[in-house]
Amino acid sequence: MAKCKCGSKNRIVSNVVQSMNPGFGNDFAFGNHCGCQNSSGNNSSGCGNPSGNLPTGAGFGCPNCKNSGNCMDVCVNPICGEPNMLGIFAPVIYDEIGINLCTTVDLGVDVPGTYPTATNATVKVLDFTFDYGADGVQIEAITGRPNCYAVTLSNLTVQFAVNLYDAGCRLLDTIYPTAVYLPSDVTAETYDADTNPSSVELEIFAPYGLSYDTVGAAPSPIINVIGFTAANPWITQGINLFGMAKLLGFSSDDSTVTIGLTLVLQSLYYTGYKVRSAGKIEIPKGSIISPDNSDCMRFVAGELLNLSIKPLDLGEPFCEERFKKECCQKNGCNSCSGPCGNSVEDNTVVISEIVEKDAPIE
Repeated sequence: MAKCKCGSKNRIVSNVVQSMNPGFGNDFAFGNHCGCQNSSGNNSSGCGNPSGNLPTGAGFGCPNCKNSGNCMDVCVNPICGEPNMLGIFAPVIYDEIGINLCTTVDLGVDVPGTYPTATNATVKVLDFTFDYGADGVQIEAITGRPNCYAVTLSNLTVQFAVNLYDAGCRLLDTIYPTAVYLPSDVTAETYDADTNPSSVELEIFAPYGLSYDTVGAAPSPIINVIGFTAANPWITQGINLFGMAKLLGFSSDDSTVTIGLTLVLQSLYYTGYKVRSAGKIEIPKGSIISPDNSDCMRFVAGELLNLSIKPLDLGEPFCEERFKKECCQKNGCNSCSGPCGNSVEDNTVVISEIVEKDAPIE
């Protein structure tokens, strides 16, 4: 990091910004935003001033810079349009491994007596609960292989949402049975050596480590469960566990369902990436039909609002971060220098050096 000593206060900026704009942080005070206002105080680039909150008038801008249209400062006038490359901070899957299990689950209700017309059902996973320890879930670093972990799964209590339907596919009710998968007790009703054993050990690549529970006396490693409840609808950095269910059988006479369960263990971390943009999502819009032709009704029946300022294409080949630089066209500004004493040559962006927006990526 570098310090810009352009004013009475030190402002710490990144080395990239410092190299692009030696006058960063004190531009308005010195009136050096050349190219962003013309000699009449009007915006000469970017999106204009639709909200009326951008600086105008002779007090801002470089009075000797004309409206050449070849300079741009996005800190004053942001650019409208769509980016070619979109910078995102995204959860990235580093490794994952899955297994299939199966068992028969008691629905916990008398289906023939309570839902006599039930003929069909669907199922989905809501939540997992488990304990850590010898008869539950264990996470161990692998000796000599610091980027991988051995995860033992056992005694997972899975809650399902089971929808019951009649022959006409009308929803009768939703019930929420639970079942133990990977039961440590081999005498349990759901145990089966082939389809639902007592435990499994999975190895996973997790180079940036685990998430921790910091509530107790000492932080302890955890596995985050991704489910469909208010308590766990999100992902976290580290190791995540989620499941998907398939209904393999429904017995209304026995009030049971046979459920196949896919368990997925996943290591995930957030990082920044550049992806090619295909444009913003167009939201389907419903309209209210009314004979009223007021401004309010015309707005309601009109097009949806959307954000118009595009994110910058950072880095090569487009290099739009240069637009944050205090700049003026060499031939259009006779007395333009930065507050740190930079010459025109040190503080100038020539528009021909900037890659065109629609230029192909090498």
